[in-house]
This record gives sequence, C-alpha cells and structure tokens, in this order.
Amino acid sequence: MDNPQYSSQAIGVLDTSIASENYGDFLIMDACRRILDDNFPSAHKIFFTSHEKLGIKSYRLQKSVAYNIACGTNLLHSHMSLIKQWHVGIKDVLFLKPVVLLGVGWRSKKSRKTDIYTKWLLKKLLSRDHIHSVRDSYAEEKLKEIGIHNVVNTACPTMWHLDAAHCSQIPAEKGENVVLVLTDYSQSREDDRQLINMLREEYKKIYLWCQGRRDYQYFCSLTDLTGIHVLDANVKPYNELLADPSISVDYVGTRLHAGIRALQYKRRASIIGVDHRALEKGKNFNLPVIDRYSSLERLRGFVREKRATEIFLPEEHIQSWLDQFH
Repeated sequence: MDNPQYSSQAIGVLDTSIASENYGDFLIMDACRRILDDNFPSAHKIFFTSHEKLGIKSYRLQKSVAYNIACGTNLLHSHMSLIKQWHVGIKDVLFLKPVVLLGVGWRSKKSRKTDIYTKWLLKKLLSRDHIHSVRDSYAEEKLKEIGIHNVVNTACPTMWHLDAAHCSQIPAEKGENVVLVLTDYSQSREDDRQLINMLREEYKKIYLWCQGRRDYQYFCSLTDLTGIHVLDANVKPYNELLADPSISVDYVGTRLHAGIRALQYKRRASIIGVDHRALEKGKNFNLPVIDRYSSLERLRGFVREKRATEIFLPEEHIQSWLDQFH
C-alpha cells in the first residue's frame, strides 16, 4: 500500500552555491535547503546550477519537474544578456520549466534601466501562476516596473528564522572579541584600514574570516596580521567560533551574509553596508546595518552602544509564499 504522505512530484532547485567563489552563496543555500526540506518534505528535489549554462542532461531532467525554485542571491540584473549571475538565455525559455523565486535579489544599481531583452526573458522564465519571493523592496520594485506583479518582499531566506524569540537572545552589549569580515570586490582602503585599527582598540581579540576567495589578500594589503587570528577558509570554523559558548564574540564587517550568519547563532552583529543590498535590508527589516561612509566616530558608537536586535520580518508575505504550495 502506498504511503499517503509520499508524493512522486519532482521540483527543480536552482542551486546558487554551485560554481561560486563566495561562501555567502553557501550560507544562502543552507537556509533555502532548510525551507525546502521543511515545506516540501515529500517532493523529490533535483538540483541544477544557476551560475553556469545548463547542459543536455539538465534539459532532459527538466521534463521531470513541475516547476523550479530559484534560491536566493542576486540572480537578477537589468542587463541579463551582459551580466550572467543567472546564466540563462533564449534556449532556456524553450526547455526550462517555470521558475519560482525564493528570496532573490536584483544586482544592478537604480541608475540602470532594465533593457527590453531582460524584460522579455524574465516574463518568459518566471512563473505566472506562482507568487515570487524577493529579498528586499528594491527587487520587488524592479520586477513590478517590468510588469511582474505576482511578487512579495519576504526578506532573505537566511533571515526567516530571526523572529522576536530568537533575537531576544542576542546580547545587547558589546562582546569581548570580534570576528571581522571584509569584501574584496568592494574596496575602500582607507575606510577599511580605519575599521581594522578601531577594532584593535575596541576588542581584546580579532578573528578574521574570509567569505570570498580574495578577501585574505585584500586584508593583508591593508595591514599586518599582528594580533589577528585567521580562521580556516571554509564555513565550518566560522560556525564553530559562533557556536562556542565559552567565547564572547561580536560580528563586525562588510559582508552581509556573514553578519546574518552571526545573528543566526545569536551573536551581536554590526553589518557595514557597502551597497544597496545591505542598506535596503536595514531600511526594510531593521537589520543592524550602518552605511560604510558614516564617520569613524559614528561607526565606533554603533559598535559600542547598547542596542537590542529587533528584526521586523514580513511574516504575512513569507506565509503567503509558503501557502501557495499547499
């Protein structure tokens, strides 16, 4: 007799951590996998790459899935023929089953106008029958500008479990030590050098974690390693540091998802926003974000001040996205 809880339905999962140099994509996929496992327990999941072109076998497997779920990161851009964060084109319109967005962002700046090809491509690829989840109001606005209105702002999937009960357990006061994360592709050498010197004054010990492949080289070009404890270059040692109850440690850095990971482990975070992604999340959800171009004294005050972590989750939007599949 068949198990009534089992479903033979298959769904495609566009895995944004494949062929990525950025551990932030792994942190996003961790959250997305948890959401998919919790809410699609009986569906068979077939994983596909998003950063590379799909091959013949992937196109054949597409015949088996009902739809695809694209998992987070900045997949969308105003000029998708030029910027291949999501490596799709005309061929994918023919072979890819409809795509449902899960916490996806829009990479390009507000000054860029979405071109005709991108409008056509997204209208063809994105499902008309599902609600799409984006991670901030900027991505929602850009989709609605091109006529895609079945979209809600759910915040990033990495934030979905940062509810009031969770955040109430995050310390309000500054810790003894700090983990620092910088961004190699968004450099501001003098600001980052001042940040390092300020952290040396404010904390007993500095741990350095490198989320991107070239973050370490960038750090070494700014200062020496005196007093810096460098974590191994993968996610596990970062998780272990955050999980260690014997160490009082904060997060301060320019990497958004490294900061959210700290919050997941109930660690106090000061996220320095280097682009619209972090700044939008600070504005939309009260994520603890400060603009990189704030004065050094304002940044020092942000690190020092006693402040509760109170994140405003769009719970109704999250639930509406989940409910459509049930």
